[in-house]
Amino acid sequence: MMRDKPFESIEELDSYIGGPQIQCLECGRWFKSLATHLSRIHGMSHSDYRQKWGIPKRYALAGTATREMLSAQMNDYIESGRLTHDHLDRAVEAARTAGRGEKTQIDLKLQSEMVASTRPGDHSKLPPGSKTADGRDADRRREYQQKYRATKKPRD
Repeated sequence: MMRDKPFESIEELDSYIGGPQIQCLECGRWFKSLATHLSRIHGMSHSDYRQKWGIPKRYALAGTATREMLSAQMNDYIESGRLTHDHLDRAVEAARTAGRGEKTQIDLKLQSEMVASTRPGDHSKLPPGSKTADGRDADRRREYQQKYRATKKPRD
């Protein structure tokens, strides 16, 4: 069944990419991967397709069979030494300077659920038993801060 609107939930998206093949939402045909089909047939880039249908970048535009095959191939390359990680420094720097782009409806929904599940002000609070960046006990630091704030006079 063809869609007529962008994905709005993770469940919809998971069912879309969960099969051995993936359906092109533009023409309805099934493929192992949409890598070349989008540009050759529809003249669309991957980012245009993702934006139109609300597909976050972390989801591959390929069926599970293709993703598993490519994953096994990459693992073989790494084990045999054909693939090294010498390029990572350049890739990290390129990622830091790249633009972020717009969030999809699914990303926005996940973010709002995460924010709603976290009490205001607790988003940066370290969990009990944690250490701060300088190696100190986070619980003792929090207790100290609370005692210190209690001694300060409230502002008028």
